[in-house]
Amino acid sequence: MNEPITLAQLWGYLLAMCAGIITISGAVAVIVKIVHKAKQPEVAQNKRIENLEKEIEKINLRLEKGDKRFDDDGEKMEKLETTMKATNKIIIESLQALTTHALDSTNIEPLKVAKNALNDYLIGKI
Repeated sequence: MNEPITLAQLWGYLLAMCAGIITISGAVAVIVKIVHKAKQPEVAQNKRIENLEKEIEKINLRLEKGDKRFDDDGEKMEKLETTMKATNKIIIESLQALTTHALDSTNIEPLKVAKNALNDYLIGKI
């Protein structure tokens, strides 16, 4: 059993080790390629998800701006509604005074009150 190793045997062992290394490296390369191909859909999916998240961010910013505009418009509408109610009240009171005066031309007191109220309202608007 203790026979000396010949040069041919050493060369055979060396070639066998090289063949084993080449086989293993080839197998590793194939495995890496398979893993890479298996992960490609995941990479593409992650990229799509990232793009969609960016789009959603843009949409949310636009929605926030739109909500702020609606809120601002709502406040403006409430102010206009209050102003219109006050204006209508003064106009109706003035018309009522004119109607009363038309029916009873001797009673000018409601006209004076309506005139003063109308003047105060208009001066307050300036």
